[in-house]
Amino acid sequence: MQAPNFLLVLLLLLSPWLSAKPLQFEAEYQTLEKQPVSLQALIGKKPIYLKFWATWCLDCRRELPSLEQTYQKYSDKIAIFAVNLNINETDEAIRSLQQKHKLTIPILMDNNGTIAGNFEFKGTPFHVLINAQGDVIYTTYKDDAQLAEKLVQLASNASTVATAFTPTNTAPITALPKGIAVVYFTATWCDWYMKDIHPEMSSNCANSLQLVDKLYRSNPKLPLTAYVTHLWTEQTDLADYIKKFNIPYAVTMDDNNQQFRHLKANEYPTLIVFNNGKEIGRFTQFDNAGKVQKGVEVLLKGK
Repeated sequence: MQAPNFLLVLLLLLSPWLSAKPLQFEAEYQTLEKQPVSLQALIGKKPIYLKFWATWCLDCRRELPSLEQTYQKYSDKIAIFAVNLNINETDEAIRSLQQKHKLTIPILMDNNGTIAGNFEFKGTPFHVLINAQGDVIYTTYKDDAQLAEKLVQLASNASTVATAFTPTNTAPITALPKGIAVVYFTATWCDWYMKDIHPEMSSNCANSLQLVDKLYRSNPKLPLTAYVTHLWTEQTDLADYIKKFNIPYAVTMDDNNQQFRHLKANEYPTLIVFNNGKEIGRFTQFDNAGKVQKGVEVLLKGK
């Protein structure tokens, strides 16, 4: 009678791994140099190290020299990629850092978050180690001694225990109401964090916030859905943001950027207008707020 009980306990302990879904990647991605890369083809065949980053992430910038050293040391044993989030990015900004730090590591451009969407993380830099069997063995926000130790193990294909990792579940997509609907994406930190790094982006975020505020106050029945990214944002940050700008409409945290990815947005801020679920207008530049407001109001009136 003991054996069945033992097997039951064992199955319960192993259930996170037995029920885990495989990582889901698109068939092909491209590097900054437009070279095709298939992460899906690498899974289960070679160890992989994915380093998620963005040019406007200051900690990411500081870690670039260390990342290049890691690539030079392990590139023959580990498939290593600097995965750019591809949010609010330009090729020029990436190439500038690439040249400054003499990077030879492949810079892989995420496609609408389909790489990052596998991993529920709150910000960059973020590191993911995947062994030759296709198991996620380690994730961290820190480039430290522990990461270095895990990389040694990964390169030697040492037997390592996989983390209790299940790819991020797909959150329910919010259905759009019938008729006219407006969806607004922004970030709680966009106006101040970007101020010194990318002042034009900071200004664009501030302008969009003012525009949406004006639109809502002049159209209180406007079917507006507003989201802030979950990146670098806690619920307390969202509460402070709403209070700071005296925001009159509801704002929701976009967990794992699910809604952002669903609507194929890649910039903060983005304002999208729909009619009966069909996109009829998209705005990402708000330096001429008057022109944008007029354009949105024309769409709202159905002209």
